[in-house]
Amino acid sequence: MTITTTWKHNFTNYSNLDNINQTGKQTLEIFQPLAAKKIRLQLNNLYDEIPLKISSLTVATSEEKKAVTYSGRKNFLIEPRLMGWSDWIDLNLDSNQFIKITIASPNKTIHSLGLTISNDLIKTKQTDPLEPKYFFGVSSIQVQTEKIYPKLAFFGDSLTNQGNFSAPLALELESNFNIMTANFGISGNRLLHPGHSTSKWSNSFGEAGFTRFDHMLDYQPNIIIFMEGINDFLHPGTGTPVNELPTANALSSAIIELKKRAKQHKTIFIPMTITPAEGNINGGVYAWSFEKEKLRLETNETLLKLPNVIDLANFVGKNGQLISTFDCGDHVHFSQAGGKIVADFIKEQLIRKKLI
Repeated sequence: MTITTTWKHNFTNYSNLDNINQTGKQTLEIFQPLAAKKIRLQLNNLYDEIPLKISSLTVATSEEKKAVTYSGRKNFLIEPRLMGWSDWIDLNLDSNQFIKITIASPNKTIHSLGLTISNDLIKTKQTDPLEPKYFFGVSSIQVQTEKIYPKLAFFGDSLTNQGNFSAPLALELESNFNIMTANFGISGNRLLHPGHSTSKWSNSFGEAGFTRFDHMLDYQPNIIIFMEGINDFLHPGTGTPVNELPTANALSSAIIELKKRAKQHKTIFIPMTITPAEGNINGGVYAWSFEKEKLRLETNETLLKLPNVIDLANFVGKNGQLISTFDCGDHVHFSQAGGKIVADFIKEQLIRKKLI
């Protein structure tokens, strides 16, 4: 038997959020693409300084419900700054179904959190398609399978993390191409610098993408869809020091280096051009400028010379702005409807390039 990761979502440090677990209970529904008979969950307390107390944890299909144990215990602790895998649980899973995971914990404030806006892969009690949904406890799912499945990693910032394009694309790849996916997006993440801002969200922006890319490679993906760089231009001057605005050469050189690292791991690296952001306001300040637009275009000119590149910028933008069809309203992020169009576009590009 082979251990297969069927779902994985990046957690980060939301140190500014309190009482995320006010009711003491959380229920998630997470899409599972593969039929299996054994399942285990990754439990995540990576960014907290106190133990995550789990009073009970269950996983359920429409047919059965099982208690999830950790070292044989139904109630347990995940120590600070650590992650761990639950015991293997016997559960009859059908392919392409949502499973329900319910966690009871007395911890009200939890900072080790995942974030999604899309409801395509992860469903919470919050169903508003415009609102962020934070969740704790479980950051990955594995099952036992008889064959090895290819793996694809989405690597990027909030455009990836929120899921408006990555989640419907993941659903399509998993359901119809048997490609397992993982979301390594972090909202606010930059490629060349860690979070460094007066914003209350600064800690959640994470370490620089250039360094955390190596951690992602531990997942051993066969394919990486890379979409990062917009925050390197967007943040400086809006709570982040202006002197952290990179040159186009610095940003494109970093992306080329990541491509080389991926090649060393025999991983297909698929960069996407940096999408426009004209009109965005960040922290009450106009975040874009003529200089930043010039840097974006110069960077994209270099990216377009790379193999396997997908020119997303020209698909979703015109005259330096997001086309309204794709714009959620802040002139940076995709709407739910726009994200699904982007997902279809990327899928077609992957097929045309014979990458899937």
